[in-house]
Amino acid sequence: MVHITYIKRVAFAALGSIDPVLSHWLPGGRREGDEYLPLNPKRSDSKPGSFSINLHTGKWSDFATGDKGLDLVSLIAYLEGESQSKAAERLAAFLGIEPEQSSPPKRAGSNSKLSGNGKPSLSKKESNITSVSQGSDGDGWHCVMPIPGNAPKPPAAHPRHGKPTKRYPYHDKNGCINFYHYRYEETNGEKKQFSPLTLWEKNGKPEWRFKAPPGLRPLYGLPSLLQYPDADCWFVEGEKAAEALQKLLPDHPLLCWQGGSQAVSKSDYAPLAGRDCVIFPDNDLAGKKAANDLIKQLTAAGAHSVRMLDVEKLALTASWKDEGNTRAAALDDGERMAIGDDAADLVGRGWEASHFALLLNREDIFVSPGTKEKEPASSQDEQQAETMQRVFELFDDGLYFMEPTKDGRLRRRKISGRLEVLALARDVDSREWGTLVRFSDPDNKVKRLVIPARSFNGDGLEASSRLLSEGLTIAPKARQLVIEYLQTQNPEKRARTTNRTGWHGVNNDLVFVFPDGSIGQSDDEWLFSDNRPDSNLFRQRGTLAQWREHVAAWCAGNSRLTFAVSIAFAAPLLHLIEMESGGFHYRGESSSGKTSALYVAGSVCGSPEYLQRWRSTDNGLESTALSHCDAILTLDELKMIEARIAGESAYMLANGQAKVRANQNGGSRNTAKWRLLFLSSGELSLSQHVAEANKKTPAGAELRMADIPADAGKGWGCFENLHGFDDGDKFAKALGLAVNKYYGTAFPAFIEQVLKNRESLRDSLADARLKFEKATLTNAASGQAQRVAARFAIAGAAGELATDWGITGWQPGEAMQAAITCFKAWLQAFGGEGNKEDRTMIEQVRHFLELHGEARFTDIDRSVTKDDHAPRTMNKAGFRDKDAEGNLEYYCYPEVFKAEICKGFDYRAVARLLIERGYMRKGEGRNLQPKVRLPGDGDKRVFHILPAIWGTEND
Repeated sequence: MVHITYIKRVAFAALGSIDPVLSHWLPGGRREGDEYLPLNPKRSDSKPGSFSINLHTGKWSDFATGDKGLDLVSLIAYLEGESQSKAAERLAAFLGIEPEQSSPPKRAGSNSKLSGNGKPSLSKKESNITSVSQGSDGDGWHCVMPIPGNAPKPPAAHPRHGKPTKRYPYHDKNGCINFYHYRYEETNGEKKQFSPLTLWEKNGKPEWRFKAPPGLRPLYGLPSLLQYPDADCWFVEGEKAAEALQKLLPDHPLLCWQGGSQAVSKSDYAPLAGRDCVIFPDNDLAGKKAANDLIKQLTAAGAHSVRMLDVEKLALTASWKDEGNTRAAALDDGERMAIGDDAADLVGRGWEASHFALLLNREDIFVSPGTKEKEPASSQDEQQAETMQRVFELFDDGLYFMEPTKDGRLRRRKISGRLEVLALARDVDSREWGTLVRFSDPDNKVKRLVIPARSFNGDGLEASSRLLSEGLTIAPKARQLVIEYLQTQNPEKRARTTNRTGWHGVNNDLVFVFPDGSIGQSDDEWLFSDNRPDSNLFRQRGTLAQWREHVAAWCAGNSRLTFAVSIAFAAPLLHLIEMESGGFHYRGESSSGKTSALYVAGSVCGSPEYLQRWRSTDNGLESTALSHCDAILTLDELKMIEARIAGESAYMLANGQAKVRANQNGGSRNTAKWRLLFLSSGELSLSQHVAEANKKTPAGAELRMADIPADAGKGWGCFENLHGFDDGDKFAKALGLAVNKYYGTAFPAFIEQVLKNRESLRDSLADARLKFEKATLTNAASGQAQRVAARFAIAGAAGELATDWGITGWQPGEAMQAAITCFKAWLQAFGGEGNKEDRTMIEQVRHFLELHGEARFTDIDRSVTKDDHAPRTMNKAGFRDKDAEGNLEYYCYPEVFKAEICKGFDYRAVARLLIERGYMRKGEGRNLQPKVRLPGDGDKRVFHILPAIWGTEND
């Protein structure tokens, strides 16, 4: 039972080390005056302030729950859910305070041989050795050193730690055992415990106790001082290191003190008077501090000289060079000693005595005896020193924190599953920095995440929440350590993040980014970063050969299917030839195979889930476009998007740029940009759908989204070759089954070939475009027709490339012929090679005259009769007359012509077009309006429309 006085003593000692105590149990808090304000891990606490600890008294309270205490022992008891006694023991162990010993059971060892006066009796062989009483514990018990030969047998196991893995005897200089030091390790060697074992006696009754000897403790290895009287005396930290160094220095005394780095001053160094001493410190701050303390102790004991080995110049694996007959140690290469390494780690890596002997010949291998640890110059230096002490180690089964123990050593504490830091990541503008990590969730699914640097703000809850939500296991009360681990890593490797797929980089540094990786060569690893759960649409199933046999083969002989697949291959070529984005639209009745064509096109890149729907907002379409950059975007059912925004959405996709938006500071955000080809389907064309909202579709929108009749003219909708199936429905179902089994393998294969052949592709694609236009257009073709033809040509050429590279399995010329067939279908639906705006303007003038010819135009003959009883023309637009052949001519008032007949167009452009086509009479000079004398109105400027306006339908 722990006494109250002991609890008070631990609580008082903890106040002197309150900073490390609070950092260990309540990391991440902030100071405000005399208070420390952390988050309370015992409840859901998201904001510091309600849980506080007084830094001078240790009093604490949680104002949210009413919990409170008077000292740090009660705080630890509250946090650990333990009694005050257990909390005091735990805190004492953390502070390095000796545990309170309970009174031993009053019994004599069964094998004890006591003399008549109650003292341990000695055999004749041992009569020259005197047992000395080394001190008392206050209740009559005395420690006996050296241990008599007739003493009871030492216990085989510790009551809590079990059997030791090693028992080290501490001898006096004559070789008699003073006490033992037990070492305990778990089977994996990652957790260590130590306990001294001494013999105690009271009234002739001996008893073993797991406690250190009182007073100054004898050193380990004292007999070697007599064995090697003239050799340098080497000191290490711990018996295991002493045994290892003995292999490297077989003819030297090897010594250490008991109790670890914090107990240097508790041993007796008087036997080292007049000797030359060398210290081999552990490779950490605690080891170097202990070495400096040891220098003071040895100097005070009268050592002749004291030197310290510079462990920073050692390497775990040294390389040895032959230079003539001399072997020299090349220690500047190889794997450096890790934090916490000692002599045992050198021996474990193959060091031998001959190697170490060469090392000692180096002049720079020792540190001057007067070297002291530098005092931190600032709080930042103190923080860096503290960070150096906080060591993390990564193993196959998890991430471990090297936690200091009461004896100054480090023990491994598992804080999370294996969490690898792979690289530091940033976006293309070197902003939005983050840390690329890799780990496995409980289902053993490997995750790669970029943890944004901004998520470490404050207490890092955002970062740890992301890791936890993705499946990383984090030990209780270890969240802050995981955050610290991530923030202190500085890998050399770099990565780039982007929120759009497709091509990135230039020339030899060109890569194609997919959601789950990239193809190509680059100094940086490229990562696709998108918060959408369905952002990875580029999935794969089956092999390329299976896709070629069961999907691509059925496209042969079907122009709409072959062209759809060719569009998918054409999308990544836009970047290479600097061609603008654009789209195609399959228009036709329901159940005509349009959606099947989209599924087949999507199977080039991914699963059936690759197919998207028009039902979306502007923002949603922008995000979708970014995740399909340099690839095909398939959009089903045009009618699902509101008619009023359909034209604008088509414009946005084809223009490759999102809306310009303001940021929180009032400036412009970075505008999202992309390149893609999209394939749409619907029962209506774009212009028909937009007309439902009483809006007019600009010709530019129709050019950007070329409308192709889905019906191929064979009576099976989109299909022309059923490949042995009875009807189009069965063929469509078979296609659906095929694209559900085999998908996503063709696109990466195509990208790899593009990278191999990109130097020659530009010229070959330009030639393909010229040949396509020659086969489909005349010299009179408008720029609009040529612009759309270029898009069809690139699709056909891409399909031919995929065939040449063995991806599709089609016959040569199949893809280009499909592109020609679909282009001619578009050209016919578009109205020919002419300019679409020209036809629309003429059609609008005709429509006005047809609609209002009799109602708003007064017959000239009626005006001539001047019949006052004739009906008046309301809302008059002008006059009409008949030429010699009886054809009507119209004289339109200027303002009616501008505001009504030419509504939506520049009236000058309309007038010039009508004059050019012979549909209007031009005025004198540069005036578009002739001056005509009209009955009853005198001389008037009018737009004189001739009968030729009723020309052929192809105008």
